[in-house]
Amino acid sequence: MRTLIFGASAGIGRALARSLAARGHDVVLIARDASDVAAEAAHLRAVYGVDAVSFAADAVPAAALAQALLPVLNGPAIDNIAFPLGMAERADDAMLDPARIAALVDANLTSVMIATSLFLPQMMARGGGSIVGFGSVAALRGRGSNVAYAAAKRGLESFFESLRHRTTGSGVTVQFYRLGYVATQMSFGLPLPFPAATPQRVAAHVASRLGRDQGLLHLPRFWWLVGMGLRLVPWALYRRMKF
Repeated sequence: MRTLIFGASAGIGRALARSLAARGHDVVLIARDASDVAAEAAHLRAVYGVDAVSFAADAVPAAALAQALLPVLNGPAIDNIAFPLGMAERADDAMLDPARIAALVDANLTSVMIATSLFLPQMMARGGGSIVGFGSVAALRGRGSNVAYAAAKRGLESFFESLRHRTTGSGVTVQFYRLGYVATQMSFGLPLPFPAATPQRVAAHVASRLGRDQGLLHLPRFWWLVGMGLRLVPWALYRRMKF
């Protein structure tokens, strides 16, 4: 199996690459920083003995991503794709300047759609493989912070639901994880009302279930209950909540 992993130089992406390599997967690593992702590929080759290659590509601007991915598209066949990538800004309060809004949407939504459009035809023609997306509990209900980020992640959920519908009967499985708090750079230093999962825990779960026809799952799983509670809070009360 050969798995393409975006955002592979840190956080969930790096943990997922290591978890899959430990299971014998060859991996193609994509990240913005060429030296970081090359070092990670070298680590995987040395420790796990798998074929690990790296390419530098940035999700922002998303319009340039297709050209950057051509070497991967023209290389050995990709069996699985995972998108543990994204970007957030603490000043994202619906008053960001247009360039920063566009960057958030590109990083969290448009880049995933573009990359999927490139590799999906080959996967469907072969009749197999998995595409794995990673959303956020921030998309459960809109609030006055992380506005563009949450909107993009909600759009991502819709895209993956459509993708699952589109690939029905093709042999391609589509999985989507709505993530709660994860101990990464994006959550560092924030006062979190619930415990944060480690990237390694998330990655191990994803790797163990790769290929299953499961649709949307919450990680950690208790976020299913938290999400249900948030959705049931009446607007008159919800609008007074600060989180």
